[in-house]
Amino acid sequence: MTTAKFGCQLPQESSDISHIFEVVKDCESLGYDSVWAYDHLTPYWLRSRSSLEGWSLLSAVAARTSKIKIGSLVTNVNLRNPSLLAKITSTIDNISDGRLMVGLGIGDRMSIPELVSYGYRFPTLDERVTLLRETIMVLRAMWTEAEVSFRGKTLNLSHAVCQPKPKQKTGPPIWVGGRHPRLLDVTAELGDGWNYWKVTGDKLRQLEEYLHTKCAELHRQPETITESWAGTVALTSAGNEKLGESVKEQLMSQTGEKTSYFIASFPAGVDRKAYETFAEAVKSIN
Repeated sequence: MTTAKFGCQLPQESSDISHIFEVVKDCESLGYDSVWAYDHLTPYWLRSRSSLEGWSLLSAVAARTSKIKIGSLVTNVNLRNPSLLAKITSTIDNISDGRLMVGLGIGDRMSIPELVSYGYRFPTLDERVTLLRETIMVLRAMWTEAEVSFRGKTLNLSHAVCQPKPKQKTGPPIWVGGRHPRLLDVTAELGDGWNYWKVTGDKLRQLEEYLHTKCAELHRQPETITESWAGTVALTSAGNEKLGESVKEQLMSQTGEKTSYFIASFPAGVDRKAYETFAEAVKSIN
C-alpha cells in the first residue's frame, strides 16, 4: 500500500457554521488531506432530515481555508444539469485556489423519497449510468474548452461557455462513488478515483478485480485510479490507546490492501479527540 491519505465528512447536519469551521481548522492542524460534503437535501438517516446544502457549504469552507482539500462525496448527478455543475465546480475551484475534488454518484433507492419530495424523478439504472458518464464528459469539456457543443442521450449543449476555468489545469479530479459494476465501467473509462462503502472481504476483492479487468481492456493502469473507503467510525468508551487500536481494527476489517484513501464520518457532537484518533489510526496503517 502507498502512503495513505485521509479525510472526513463535514458535520453538515449542524446549522452552527462556526462549529463546522472549527472542525475544519482542527482537521487542517491534524494533517487531514481533505474534508467532504454529502449531497442530500433531506438526509434519510437523520431523524431531523436537517442538513446544510453541500455545494453551498463547500463554497464557504473554501473561502475560510488555505491548505486542506475540499470535495463532494458524492454529488447526485440527478440533482443538477451537468453544465451548471461545471460552472459551480469551476467557481469553487477558483475560490479554493485549486483544492477541489469532485465525487459523483447516481443515487439509489434510499434516495427516492428525497428526490420525489423535491420534484425530481428517479430514473432507471440505465438512465442514471448514462447521465453519470455524460456528466463527466461535459465537466471535462467545459473545464478545458473555450466553448462546448454536446449532443448526448441526456442533454444537448450549444456553444456553452464556462469562464473562468478551474484553477487546476485539466480540472478537479473526479471520483465515482458506488458498488455497482456498471459504475466501475465508468470509473475505468473516465474516473480518477473510486469510492466504496459497506463492502468488505470477498465482495470487495471481486469489485477490485472487476475494475482492474476493465482497466486492462482499456489499456489503463489501475494504479492511476485512487481507491478510497468511506464509512462511519465507531467510537468506544475504551481508553485512548485501546480506542486507537479499535479504530485501526475497524479500518483494517472494512478495507482492502489497494485502498489508499480513508474518509471517516463521525457521530454528531464528537470532539477533536475523535478526529485525532482517526488520523493516528490511518497513519499507523502505513
